[in-house]
Amino acid sequence: MKKSKVLILGVSSFSGSSLVDYLLNKNFQICGTYNKKKINPYLLFKKNKKFKNLKLEKINLQKKNNIHKLIKIIKNFKPTVIIDFASICMVNESWHEPEKYFSINVNSKIILLDRIKNLTFVKKYIYISTPEVFGSAISKIKEDYNLFNPSTPYASSKLAAELLIKNYNKNFSFNGIIARFSNFYGPGQPMYRLIPKFIISVKKNLKFYIHGKGDSLRNFIFSDDFCSGIYKIILKGKPNNIYHFSNDEYFTVNQTIIKIAKLLKINANKFISHSKERVGKDKFYKLDCKKTKKLLSWKCKVSFEIGIEKVINYVNQNFKILKKTQINYK
Repeated sequence: MKKSKVLILGVSSFSGSSLVDYLLNKNFQICGTYNKKKINPYLLFKKNKKFKNLKLEKINLQKKNNIHKLIKIIKNFKPTVIIDFASICMVNESWHEPEKYFSINVNSKIILLDRIKNLTFVKKYIYISTPEVFGSAISKIKEDYNLFNPSTPYASSKLAAELLIKNYNKNFSFNGIIARFSNFYGPGQPMYRLIPKFIISVKKNLKFYIHGKGDSLRNFIFSDDFCSGIYKIILKGKPNNIYHFSNDEYFTVNQTIIKIAKLLKINANKFISHSKERVGKDKFYKLDCKKTKKLLSWKCKVSFEIGIEKVINYVNQNFKILKKTQINYK
């Protein structure tokens, strides 16, 4: 597929902002929607020399009239590809406001999919999902695996959106694609996320609280590899397909913190404390990516150590601003 117009829903999110910056460097013309403004260090594309190729639109998906506004934007911009990050993605917090999560993560998608299902200029609708739709999984899960077991309202809402897309693919020849990613990190990630939170806690000499025993197993993808995965879908991905993106390395939360502490040259035990385990927390996420790697010619290129060094440098360079930001999600 030749380079073309791309609509990105949720450009103020870490994932959305990273992808905008990445695709601007690939000379795409981009229209991006956002709900809330973020500080500049979180919006990497603000410093991009090709920023003029980005058009921004404020959209609140909880407001029905805003969804209609989004449809008008789509019809006027005529994107070849729509990439959908527009979800609330805080897992533990979804227990406090499950109705809000379903309003944004599911209900708004019902209207959106129904309005765009017959727009012939939309060649691909790429939905960014999560391995949490499967719940804890000890063995690696292939793309066509369909035994779902979500453990939280957040995971259930993401699964509901996936099923909707599959319904539209089957019954209306919709061009939906589902992409599931392991945990991704990098410069620009909010300070309340695991990796940057530990780094800034050390710099501010604060206690860092690990939920439960810290034995949950996780896999991490650096933001450049995350973005290259979506770029590969834009170029080579086929509608009505699911793609998995994961690294081959797995660490417990404790191991992750120890690795970061080693790069910071500090004793992790001086900063670590433990708090109550999160409700419905999955212990394992394992995605099988053989099909994706073969079909899209994709692989992770950035090692965990190099990726962490880049995040440390980012925090150091922007510390005057970042130290004032929330390290707990609100």
